[in-house]
Amino acid sequence: MFKGLWQRWFGNSSEQKVNINSAETMAEYQPITKHYVFNETGNIMLCATADSIDSFDDNIKSAFMDVSIFFAAMTKALSSTENPVTKKPFSIFNYQAVKNMLASSGVFVETNVEEGYFASEGVGGALGAELIKTVLNRNFDDNQLSFAKGMLNGMGYQGVDEQTWASLEPSHQDLCRSGNIFFIGELLLGLPQTSAVLINIEPHSVDEDSGQMDSDHQSLFKLGLKNEKKHQSMGKTRNWKYKKRTYLFIPPRFFENNIARLGNVESPEFADYVKTLEQSLTPLCKQVKQNGTP
Repeated sequence: MFKGLWQRWFGNSSEQKVNINSAETMAEYQPITKHYVFNETGNIMLCATADSIDSFDDNIKSAFMDVSIFFAAMTKALSSTENPVTKKPFSIFNYQAVKNMLASSGVFVETNVEEGYFASEGVGGALGAELIKTVLNRNFDDNQLSFAKGMLNGMGYQGVDEQTWASLEPSHQDLCRSGNIFFIGELLLGLPQTSAVLINIEPHSVDEDSGQMDSDHQSLFKLGLKNEKKHQSMGKTRNWKYKKRTYLFIPPRFFENNIARLGNVESPEFADYVKTLEQSLTPLCKQVKQNGTP
């Protein structure tokens, strides 16, 4: 019996062996077309293959609902906490605050950290679009990235000017680092997976070879505010240094059991979860107070 099964599964051992390293027998990778859509602020991106779109059932929607609830809770927790350095509320554009919150959330696992350079000669929304394409490593249509200019504006608002930055202690500078987070919900061949990409970018352009600030350095955020129609590119490509952290989202049983109540921002469960996230910012604020507020 076993011999018959063996021959059925693996063939006759006396048959001529196939060279698995032969180029003719190697499987060829064929990329599958993916479709992308962003929410209004650009912080949540859904990615799906064509066959997956047809089977977008309630179970799949629930898988992506978890991260939407976390995003809402995180945004509220950040805006409810004052940055002790800038005296302005934290936001999703504060790199260090979001990094601390992800690390303390219990639902995100860091899987990769990388550094690189982003290059562009554009201004305004075109500059923001180039940044998004670089950090997410995808060639989006610019029409999908209408939020790009607002993203740069929000990142700039969380920072401080160059003179103030130079006068701050390192621990205070950490609380003024601009960044952004992208939650990515993927549905590939019917299999859902959610990840997050957190970026931090140094605001002033640098020389890519030396990594030092350009002699005629420009602020990414100031260039991002310019109107593309009124400020044409001067043909000079500038480089900015960025850091990118990638996380895998693992929703706990807590989300599954409370998904309906957490979806209601007025519910006690949602308020308790926001409070839990707020507590992750306490060590940052205490550190500044111990060192003295600038």
